[in-house]
Amino acid sequence: MEAERDRQSQQLAEKDKKIEELQAKYKGEEFRHQQDNQEKDRIIRQKDSIINDYRERISHYLSTLSELLRGAVKAVLDYVQSGYRSFSSSQEGDVKRYMNGQPDKDVAADTVLNASLPFLKSDECEKVKGQLSYIVQDMKEERQQSRSRGFHM
Repeated sequence: MEAERDRQSQQLAEKDKKIEELQAKYKGEEFRHQQDNQEKDRIIRQKDSIINDYRERISHYLSTLSELLRGAVKAVLDYVQSGYRSFSSSQEGDVKRYMNGQPDKDVAADTVLNASLPFLKSDECEKVKGQLSYIVQDMKEERQQSRSRGFHM
């Protein structure tokens, strides 16, 4: 009987030891998990800080642009987001309003493109460049037609 009690006591002691080992392992895993979560939170805060910094910079950048140029840049960005093949009449009108105030339409188109660059991917840049070139050509043709009409009268 005493041998049976010793055996049961030994089995209980072994089970208690296993329980303690598992609890220690659990606490270690729990601690590592907390550290991982803290590191993830730190990385998220850092990324949020970077994003907010970029937003502030872009906001400041846009605030330095003239109102007409801002409208032209917004039209370019709307055009890119729309996925259309060409500017809508409203978008084209916003770009032309800016360009009408500039003596050199090619330089004006370059200014609109350059002001839009921080927001464009390389393929979008080429698409916008083509659309702006089309608008410049259209404005030059309109100007030439109005001049020739003036000479014939």
